[in-house]
Amino acid sequence: MSTNSESATWTSTKSSLSILAVSVALSLFTTAYANSVIPLFASVPTLKYLGYVVHTSTAFAIITPNLSSSRILLILGCLLLLAPHTSYWISVHAARFKDPIYSPLVTHALVLAPVVYFSVSLAMSVDPTLALIVLAANALQLRPLLMLVFSALSLDALNSVIFTALGCACFAVYGGIRVDVGRHNTYPNARNTRSTVALSAIPLVLTVLLNLNPALRSPTLVNSIVTPYNSPTYPLRILNSTQSKTGVVVVGEILPSADMSSTPLHSIRYLRASHSLLGGVWIGDSVATLDSFPPLTDQDGTPLGDSIYSAFVLQEAVRFVNSTPQGRKGECNNALIIGLGTGISANAFAQHGIATTIVEIDPAVYDAARQYFGLSDPGNNNVFLQDARGWVRSRRAMVEAEDPSAIKYDVVVHDCFSGGGVPEHLFSIEFWNDLKTILSPEGVVAVNFAGKLASDSSQAILVTLLRAFGQCRAFHDHVEPISLEHFHSNFVNIVFFCTPSPTPLTFRSAVEEDYLHSYLRRHILSSLDKREINRAQFGDSSIWSATMEEKFVLTDAHNTLNTWQEGEALDHWKLMREMVPDVVWETY
Repeated sequence: MSTNSESATWTSTKSSLSILAVSVALSLFTTAYANSVIPLFASVPTLKYLGYVVHTSTAFAIITPNLSSSRILLILGCLLLLAPHTSYWISVHAARFKDPIYSPLVTHALVLAPVVYFSVSLAMSVDPTLALIVLAANALQLRPLLMLVFSALSLDALNSVIFTALGCACFAVYGGIRVDVGRHNTYPNARNTRSTVALSAIPLVLTVLLNLNPALRSPTLVNSIVTPYNSPTYPLRILNSTQSKTGVVVVGEILPSADMSSTPLHSIRYLRASHSLLGGVWIGDSVATLDSFPPLTDQDGTPLGDSIYSAFVLQEAVRFVNSTPQGRKGECNNALIIGLGTGISANAFAQHGIATTIVEIDPAVYDAARQYFGLSDPGNNNVFLQDARGWVRSRRAMVEAEDPSAIKYDVVVHDCFSGGGVPEHLFSIEFWNDLKTILSPEGVVAVNFAGKLASDSSQAILVTLLRAFGQCRAFHDHVEPISLEHFHSNFVNIVFFCTPSPTPLTFRSAVEEDYLHSYLRRHILSSLDKREINRAQFGDSSIWSATMEEKFVLTDAHNTLNTWQEGEALDHWKLMREMVPDVVWETY
C-alpha cells in the first residue's frame, strides 16, 4: 500500500512539473516570438492583439479534443524548429500590406496561435484540471516579466536559439516517450524502438538543412556581421546591426542605383532602432556645405552631409533665446542632451564651444553616433548611458545637497521620441520638476515631440510643460509652410521651448555663425518666426479651463500618455513604411 501511495505521489508530482514546464516554455516562446517580430511591426502593433490571440488559442485548445501526447510533441517540435523562419518570412510578407492591425494579426494567427494551441493541448493531455490552474496563473503573467529580462540583458538576439532549443526539447521528450512505450510493450521489438527514435531525429536534420540553405535562412544580421552587408536585391548596405536595450539598432545606407529611377530616396545613412528611424544624414553626392567648407566626417573619414530630419536642427534654436540676461549676452556654458539620436544637436553645441553632457539609455546608439555619424568626443565624465529619470533625480539630489561638482545647465535638449511615441515616465510633472532643479533660473528646455497637433497626447504634453515651467512656445520643423488641416490630420514634429523665467520668452534672429556651413540650418533657423504654432491650434480652447486642465496634466500616479499614443503609434508605423522601402525594414 505504501508503494502504491508513493507511486501516486510521484505520478502527481511528475504531472505538476510537466505542466509547469509546458507553461514556462510557452511564456518563453511567446516572449521570444514577440521580440522577433517587433523589428518588423514595432511594439504597439505587435502587442496590441497578441494577448487576445493567446487567450483565444488557449480557449480553443481547452474545448477541442486532444491528440496523444507523443503526436502533439511531434507537431510542436516541427512548429518550434521552423519558427525562426516562419516568424520572419510571414511577418515580411504580411507587413507589405502596410496595415498595422491586420499584418501582425495574420502573423500571430499563423505562427503564434498554433504553438499556443498545441502547448495547451499538451498540458491538458497530462492533467486537464491542473493544467487550467497553472496556465491561468502562470503563462500570461510571465511574458511581461520575461520581456523586461530580455530587454535588460539584450537577449533578443537569442530568439532563434530559444526556438531551436524548445523544438529540440520536444523531440527529445518525444523520443523518450517512444522508447518508454517500447520497453513496456508486451512484445517489445528493439528494432522498432530504434526506428522510432531514429524517426524522431529526422526533423532535427531538416532544421539543420534549413539553416544551411541561404535561400531559406532568415536574413537577420544581428551580432553576425563583421564587414558591411550588401543586399543582393536592393542598393542597401548595412554597416552595423546590434541587439541592445531599445531593440535592434542598425546603421544602414540607401545607395543610388545604377539607373537612379528605382531608388527615389537614396544617398542617406540612417540610424534605426526597432521599427523607427532615430535620424540620418546625407552621404555621397548629396553632401553639400555653404562656401564649400570641408564637411563633417565619420571615424573612417567618410564625408557626411546635413541631417535628413529638420527637427534636430530646429532644437538648436534653444541658443537663440534673448529674453534672459544670459541670452542677451550670448552666454551659454553648459548644455544637457537627453536622448542622443545621431548626435546632430550635440555636435552643434560642441562646435559653438558649449560644454555638453549626454544622457542616452542605449549604448549601441551612442557607439553608432560616434563611429558612423561624426559625433565628437564629449570628454571625460560627460556621457551617461542610463535612463534619464534616475540620472536627473540623482543630479537633483546633488544640487539640493550643494555638491560643488553639481552643474546647472543653461540649455537642455530633450528628444526621446521613438517608435511612434515617447516614454511616459520622462514626461510627467515630477520629471519636469526634477529637471527644473538642475536648470539655471534663466535656462531653457527644448522638447521634441512628434504627433497630431490636436491629439490628447500633444495637448497633455503642452499642458504638463506649462504647469511645470510657466511658459512655452512651440515650433514645427517642416521645410515648407503647412496648413491647419495638415497639423490636425498628419504627424508633425514639434519642438517646445520652455523656461521657468518670468520674462516672456523671445528669440534673436539667426546669424551666419549659427549655420555652421549648413544649408539646412540656414533654411530652418532663418525662418524660425514663420514656424511658430499658436497655442489654440492644439485643440479646443476649453482645455485651458482649470477643470479640463487636470485631465491632461501627466503625473506619475496618473499618466495615460502611453494609452493616448497607441493610435498615433499605429499611424507612425504606416508613415515609416511610406518613408523608406520595405527592404530597409526587412534587413537588420
